[in-house]
Parts: sequence; C-alpha cells; structure tokens
Amino acid sequence: MNKESSLRKTWNILAPFLIYFVAHDLSQVLLAFLMNLSLLRLGGAYKSFMLAHAVTVNGLLNAAALVIGVAFVWPMARREFQLANERVKQKNAAASCKTGTEGKEKREKTALALRQLLRYGLLVLFAVSLALGTNILLSLTGLMQRSETYQRIAGAQYGVAFGAGLIIYGVLSPLAEETVFRGLIYNRLKRYFPVGISIAVCGILFGVYHGNLVQGLYGCILGLAITFMYERYQSFAAPVLFHAAANSSVFAAGYRQEAFRRLITPGYAVLFFLLSALFLFGILKAVRKDCNKGAA
Repeated sequence: MNKESSLRKTWNILAPFLIYFVAHDLSQVLLAFLMNLSLLRLGGAYKSFMLAHAVTVNGLLNAAALVIGVAFVWPMARREFQLANERVKQKNAAASCKTGTEGKEKREKTALALRQLLRYGLLVLFAVSLALGTNILLSLTGLMQRSETYQRIAGAQYGVAFGAGLIIYGVLSPLAEETVFRGLIYNRLKRYFPVGISIAVCGILFGVYHGNLVQGLYGCILGLAITFMYERYQSFAAPVLFHAAANSSVFAAGYRQEAFRRLITPGYAVLFFLLSALFLFGILKAVRKDCNKGAA
C-alpha cells in the first residue's frame, strides 16, 4: 500500500466522500422534485399540512438524503470496520494476560463493564461541555452574528419541530457523517500517514465539509476531538456517541434562543472549557492500555 502513487492515495482517501457527496446531493434534488410533484398532485389538506410544516419537512428530506448517501458508501465502510475490528483484536491478543479462576473471570468482566460505563459517560460529558463551550466562544467573537450564511442555516435547523430535530441531528446526522469521516476517511488516512497527521487531516476535512466559516471552525474543533476519541476508544460507537451528544445538546440549548443567550458570557465559556478539560483528563486516565482492558 505504501508504494502507491500520491494520486492513488488521494483517491483512496477522498473517493468515499465524493461518492457520498454526489449521491447525497442528487438524492436531495430528486426528493425535492418528488415532494413538489406530490404537492401538485394531492393538493388540498395534504398540501396545506406540508406547507405549514415546510421547515420540518425539508429537514426530514435532508436527513433522508444523508441516509441515501451513506447507503452508496456502506459496502466500503463495512469493509473498513471489519479491518479495524481485526486490528483491535490483534492488539488485544498481543496484550492479553492469563486469566484466573472462573470466579475471577466473572469479576473481571463486571469490572470491565463498569469501566466501559465510566468511559462512555465521560465521553458524553466531554462532548456536551466542549460543544457548548465552542458555540458560546464563537458567539462571543461575533462570527455567528456577522455570517448571513450561518444565520440562514441556523434558522432552518432550529425551525424544525423539536422531536424531529433530535432525530435528525442527534441520530441520523451523526451516523451518516461518522460513517463517512471516521469510518472511511480516517481509517484510510491511517494506511498512509501517522495517527497524529490522520487525526488532524480528518478534523480539518470535517470542518471544510460544513461549507461556511462558523460551522467550519466549529466542525474542525469537534472533528479533531471526535477523531481523537475514535482512536482512543478503538470503537465506532465512540465517535457516533460523541457526535450525537454534541449535536443534541447544542440543538436543545439553541432551540430556545432567549435561554441560550443567557449562557453567552465569557464566564460560561471558561466554565464549559474547564469542564471539558476535566472530562478529557478523566477519559485519558480511564482509557488505559493494560491487560485488564477489553476492547473499547
């Protein structure tokens, strides 16, 4: 693999994203066409309902486009997951210790389950505090207020029904985007580059993907953290859970704008960043590579 040309390496890394991007955008156009056609054909109460909930409907159509885009790259992603799982098993086998009695094995399994619960609990807390702190910081800089593109996108995101928004931004979006960026792009980056460079490139690409300065900066910061957590936990559940917790907390906090504005102070920004540093320290202490640690 290392003897491949630079062009070939670049294609292997970016091809999944390009396929996903094209499939996603084409499906958006097709779904919008079908929706408009249904409005013309059915009309009446159906049309009135759809127009009254147009923002939510558009959000759900965009979520459907995400799912369709991922479907086109899923065979490649499944292969990457298999390779990643094989690498984890090999590392665990190389670092394994002799087990004791059956009773001791049961106690070790219980302890492992408790450690996993602690690690993933810290992961959620880290995601929430980092996401809220970064949002507050970006708002304090004035970038959010000055960006018309961001204001338009934010209006569409927070305009959907609350329950639909949690499904879109807390479930479907994390699953789709993590499959592409961490499952495919990051795992392929690691074939050619050291882990540190792969984390940095994947995080930057995740920021660029969002298409505007505000979300780009936010996406880059969160992308770096998500990718680092994936490498640390060695489980695809980690980036999905991190992404879901970050998206859900920001969406829930921002859904009521008046309440969220009260948090936009330097004091709250410092508080959330201190909390995120504390939770990160806990993660680094909890996720240790020793013989008592199972696959994360």
